Amino acid sequence: MYRSPSSLLPPGFTSKALGLLQRLQQGRSAFELVYTPHEHWPYRPGHTHTGKSPPVPHISVLDSSFNPPTLAHLALAKSRPPSPRGTTDHDVTTSEEIDYDAGLLLLSVRNAEKSLVSGDATYVQRLEMMYLLSLDISNNVAVAIIDQPIFVGKSTILHTFFQSRLASLHIPLAAGMETIHRPKLTFLMGFDTLVRLFSPKYYASEEEMTRLLRRFISPDGQDCYIVCARRVNVTIDKEVEKRALDAFKEFVDRERIYFINIGEDEQTFSSTDVRATVAAGRDNWRRLVTDLIANYIAENKLYTSNAM
Repeated sequence: MYRSPSSLLPPGFTSKALGLLQRLQQGRSAFELVYTPHEHWPYRPGHTHTGKSPPVPHISVLDSSFNPPTLAHLALAKSRPPSPRGTTDHDVTTSEEIDYDAGLLLLSVRNAEKSLVSGDATYVQRLEMMYLLSLDISNNVAVAIIDQPIFVGKSTILHTFFQSRLASLHIPLAAGMETIHRPKLTFLMGFDTLVRLFSPKYYASEEEMTRLLRRFISPDGQDCYIVCARRVNVTIDKEVEKRALDAFKEFVDRERIYFINIGEDEQTFSSTDVRATVAAGRDNWRRLVTDLIANYIAENKLYTSNAM
């Protein structure tokens, strides 16, 4: 029996998303949680704390434009953490390593390279699709928005938020309990995003880029990890790609950046292809997205010539 994707949204989701989006756009906030699966997120459902040291959750962060979410997004979001043995290539579909404690689907309302254009899904529509995507990932995935285009800045905002949130989940602290530790963040991204992350044009200088990225990734800095999906059919200027490869080699060697395969088909999928195929009036775009996302796009007439 067909169910409208909109009927699957939590009560009040759309109005809440719109209100939080307006807070960001008015400069009253830099980060907002739009949806959490339970009140103790990012801890696992049913989490109870018994020791003196609160557990340190490992959170995957998939930051994207989600215009729309594709099966490539889904495969990356469902990938498991890199092997602790330090291998830089593993099959995410057969890995038996422990999973992330929580996932975060993150939408940036200020993108370093992309801005809203006519025919795009609105930010609220993207947030609705992100929620629908979360239903196919796990039972501990949240949806959020952030007003920061650069990953180093995003990490700073997220660390501040999570330290505050984790502390609030442990108030009052049990007698003898140690300080709440910041969570471990692993950013999930495609190769094109990784190249942009290491592109000097988004920083004041190449030296500033190196300083900020070392702070972002190094253990004595923000201690973040990057998991990058290999992609094909991604057009990147060869000179830009070469400079980026040289720049992030040291972090690959230090096992702070890992490369994974997300599937032979999935690695070819892109949001751009979905939008272009829908606009061309062809139906084969449905194979690039989940059924829920496909039905949402059709129901809301997204990416068609008369969409906006």
